[in-house]
Amino acid sequence: MPTISPRQVSAFRAVMLTGGITRAASMIHLTQPAVSRLIKEFELTTGLKLFERTGSGITPTREANVIFAEVERLFTGLDRIMELAIELRQEPVQSIRIAAFPGIANGFLPRMVAKLIARAPGCTPSINSVHSEEVVEWVASDKCDLGLAGTIPEHPLVSVVALESIPFVVALPRNHPLAAKHFLEPRDFARQAYISISQTVMNLRLSAMFAAHEVSPHIVAQSAQATVGCAMVSAGLGMAIVDPFAAEDAKAHGVEIRPLRPSIPFEFAYVLPANRVQFSIVAETMKLLQEEVATLRSSQEP
Repeated sequence: MPTISPRQVSAFRAVMLTGGITRAASMIHLTQPAVSRLIKEFELTTGLKLFERTGSGITPTREANVIFAEVERLFTGLDRIMELAIELRQEPVQSIRIAAFPGIANGFLPRMVAKLIARAPGCTPSINSVHSEEVVEWVASDKCDLGLAGTIPEHPLVSVVALESIPFVVALPRNHPLAAKHFLEPRDFARQAYISISQTVMNLRLSAMFAAHEVSPHIVAQSAQATVGCAMVSAGLGMAIVDPFAAEDAKAHGVEIRPLRPSIPFEFAYVLPANRVQFSIVAETMKLLQEEVATLRSSQEP
């Protein structure tokens, strides 16, 4: 079976990126005939017609676009290897890439990262806000070093470390009559304007709780994100049951937070690359995060 050479792949990628043989040759420092020869060899090796030749140039075929997507994934991995090599030359490694669900990424994590930088001068963290399901893919594909997720599907390339749960809380508009209470119970939601956060696992738990107490809240709005739900609460649309991280950030926007009784645990976890030794900065970040979560848990108790 013919073997694809790295030079063929490099020439193919250059043509796809630049749109022509001449510019591709300049990009990879080869002559135009050399690039043309490598492209022809690549087509012969793959058994595919990758470009339509016209008088004005060349146009990629559908097959070329499919192969190019895979080539880009390969080169992204190679770029990451170079980044890692640079980091290893600058021991100790001080960069950390974090992917986390929006509720924690939009406020809690930036505040925690400020403390991390104070503890580890020179640390260069990056935070990306993605849905919990996407966090696993980010970790598995090495787009991040540490993930934080609520809903975690199984994946062979990641390991999961559960954190101690922290209860869901009730978010209310500042002047809401129920804000006078120290905590809220299911019966308090009867006939009250309610904003539903449409997250599957959470909805099942809340539906079971309301059904057990024969309560039917008056749903006036819905959102898939707790941060958006809190914004609706701030706008005076009603009350909502949200994760404690989104709730904490909403306090600055006229939102009152009260515990829910009986409590419903918000469960989340670290997501880490499987079978890989972690840099010390990752361990330091995990330690600080646990401390900050414990502080938040204490502050939201009645």
